[in-house]
Amino acid sequence: MTQRSDVQIGERFKPAGSTVFGYPSGEIFEVGDIRMEGCVVPHAHLFNISDPSEQKLISVHALRDVKFYIPVDLQSIEFHGRVAGSWEL
Repeated sequence: MTQRSDVQIGERFKPAGSTVFGYPSGEIFEVGDIRMEGCVVPHAHLFNISDPSEQKLISVHALRDVKFYIPVDLQSIEFHGRVAGSWEL
């Protein structure tokens, strides 16, 4: 039986929880592959975009649950506008 995944390769997510110091997690993970063979439900193979050696295999259902992971819009992490000198009057 083939199941369809609603997560696409290239999508980015960050953990919904906070760090041990109470700050929002800054780690962003990208979907590198979707694994369906040998799994009851599809799993996403994630890698940390700042440290690709850090990898995770997460159920697609858990990845879509906002209690665990939050989707990251690519535009939200790209550079928009001039930052240097923006505090000047």
